[in-house]
Amino acid sequence: MKPPSSSVMQSFLEVTANHPLWSHEFLVRCRTTQLTLAEVQILAVQMYKFSKEFNRILAGILSRCPDEGAQRVILENLFDEMGQGDPNLAHPELFRQFTRALGIDDETLSSLPTEPETRHLIDTYLNLPHQYSYLAALGAVCFASEGIVNTLYSQLQRGIAGATALSKEALIFFDVHIDVDDSHAAQLAALIEPRITTTEVAMDVNRAILDAMNARACFFDGIVRQTSTHAYAGHSRQLVSA
Repeated sequence: MKPPSSSVMQSFLEVTANHPLWSHEFLVRCRTTQLTLAEVQILAVQMYKFSKEFNRILAGILSRCPDEGAQRVILENLFDEMGQGDPNLAHPELFRQFTRALGIDDETLSSLPTEPETRHLIDTYLNLPHQYSYLAALGAVCFASEGIVNTLYSQLQRGIAGATALSKEALIFFDVHIDVDDSHAAQLAALIEPRITTTEVAMDVNRAILDAMNARACFFDGIVRQTSTHAYAGHSRQLVSA
């Protein structure tokens, strides 16, 4: 995303860039290619649980948005998430290509639980437009989701590649988001900037971004918890051998 021009918008970028998320032990393990296949499977299941809710997150923001110009941008983002009308290109389906390649069939993926830390991440995003405003929630999507995807997913991909060899088709979810979400972030930033009209509005956007980043770090706490307690250990062995 092109750096925003205003100091307020730059401050939102700094919230994400300086967040402790980037020193999280799980991301360090990704960057140093220390993940195992079982850990990748655990990550994939919980990432899917969040990813499949992203349409609801955008729809929830849309439902609280009275601004027609903002509605259009949200709808365009939502349309992309849904594959622009093609079910085979919908982002949850692209993610299932990844989980299937890891040996996790759709029925198993659906039956595995959403862990508490993942639920916290989902609920945090769903609650943002109610807790703050539609604009603050869009700020979180812009800076704490779309704006960090290139960096975050590149690190996750490095960890995945170090654990198992997968085809380009299996990783298309990551490639699509790295390519598309930077454009989404730029569009959202252009929408948000002129609507930051008071200090109070700016503070709410800042709080929403920080809440989202904290919840993302908590999500990875959950991944580490599951891997350290071998929550899926027996199941993962079954998946690997399938």
